[in-house]
Amino acid sequence: MIFEKMKGVMFSLIMVFLTVTLITLITLQTSLVSHRREQLAIETRINSMNNLYESIVRDVKKSLNIISRRAMSVAFSNVSMRGYGLNEANETLVELILSGTLEGSPMKLMENATFPEWVDRIENVSLLKGFNTTIDVKNLVIKPYDSFNLEIDVDMYVNITDLQGVATLNRYTSAISIVDIEDLADPIYPLYTGGLGANTIKKSPFEGNYTQLLLSGDGNNGWIYGESVNVTWTDAVGVSDKAEKILVADHAELIASSTLNQFMGIVSDFGTSQTTKPYVNNTVDATKKISSGMNILVDGNSNKVWFIDNLIEDTENSYYHSSENGTSYLDRLEGRLYIDSKYSSQTDKTIGLESFVNKNYLWSAGITVIEDKTNVDYIYFSVNSPAVSKVKGLDENFRIDDEDNHQETYNVTELLTS
Repeated sequence: MIFEKMKGVMFSLIMVFLTVTLITLITLQTSLVSHRREQLAIETRINSMNNLYESIVRDVKKSLNIISRRAMSVAFSNVSMRGYGLNEANETLVELILSGTLEGSPMKLMENATFPEWVDRIENVSLLKGFNTTIDVKNLVIKPYDSFNLEIDVDMYVNITDLQGVATLNRYTSAISIVDIEDLADPIYPLYTGGLGANTIKKSPFEGNYTQLLLSGDGNNGWIYGESVNVTWTDAVGVSDKAEKILVADHAELIASSTLNQFMGIVSDFGTSQTTKPYVNNTVDATKKISSGMNILVDGNSNKVWFIDNLIEDTENSYYHSSENGTSYLDRLEGRLYIDSKYSSQTDKTIGLESFVNKNYLWSAGITVIEDKTNVDYIYFSVNSPAVSKVKGLDENFRIDDEDNHQETYNVTELLTS
């Protein structure tokens, strides 16, 4: 009987122990789950905070690109209207970006488009995400990067605090934005034409490929530029508009002189000198290299055939080229026609620019043109007057100097004429 009672007590104690243990385990599990949830919540907020920071850094570069190009346009408009350059182009652009003013005067086109206003928008967006963000711009510098780009460096102190008090992020960071100047207006054109001239900065698609030597052979009778027609010698007599075409044939020696002399010029694989027109013969593969409709320069005196259409298009469109001596974009905003050391010392890259002035355009705009001056812009607009030469096949009023190896750069040393 006593044993049975003891047995019952033991069972009760065991049940109590198991119950307490189970309750303890459940309580512990609940506590662990709750703690883990808190950890996950904290990790999620920290990740969100880091993502916000990274997006701010990325957006800084994009925003600076957009804002700075607007500032450049505003600076150009001011230079063009008042007729003289900026005192310090880089510092003026910084002022426009940070304050929306130019030399202290508010610029309407910069309203709601400054960098601090971008900062305000970022801070407002951050609040919607549950973060209090402050961005303190410590320093902003503009300098040349290369001929067609400016570099904008900004140093900032970024503070992001979770509104729930979970975490805070403090970072001192730097960002670099490379800003393309293509499609912006060139200040020196209006500055040196009394506000009548204009040119937009377009990088030449032909840099390093302005002219191409196609063929060499035997020639004479001067030079001619024009459209080619490629036919066999038997079909030459039937070509229409011969006076407007350069004949490219296999055997010019089999064509009557009376037919040859109706063409502007002659190029042939095998040929004869029985013509009064510019010709280059015995080229071996002219009919393979030159197709009908192709414009070519036949230089009989130098026994060569050239493709020069890239250079013609370049000069007609006043495209821009990298230049060791041409004035940089920031120099141009200051109205300067040479590179200032304050800019050239800021990078080891080439920062200069040069375009070919289109004299026909200047004439059409009512601008007095100096015909016997080089078409290279920074020299044309300056008081310098180096010796110049014409170039075969180019516009009659085109001139090029060799002051800064321009003739070699544009591959026209064999195409010069008086």
